[in-house]
Amino acid sequence: MALDRFRKLADCLSEKHDSGCDCEAAYKQFECLAEQAVAGVDIHDILPRVAMHLDQCSDCREEYEALVAIVRAEREHHINE
Repeated sequence: MALDRFRKLADCLSEKHDSGCDCEAAYKQFECLAEQAVAGVDIHDILPRVAMHLDQCSDCREEYEALVAIVRAEREHHINE
């Protein structure tokens, strides 16, 4: 499954950034944040430190955006069934 591959890639990230949130801590929130983002919630309002990390870390942002796309596609698939 694509989500499992995503998790394996994200597990490789461990670099810290100035946001006070490292890649591993941010990754732990990705699934929940992706669901909220697809629902239209601003993730900066929910977890500002993780959102700041995503603003600073292109690797995590790329992985997070891929997960958001997967969640969005899954929702659209369920709606169209």
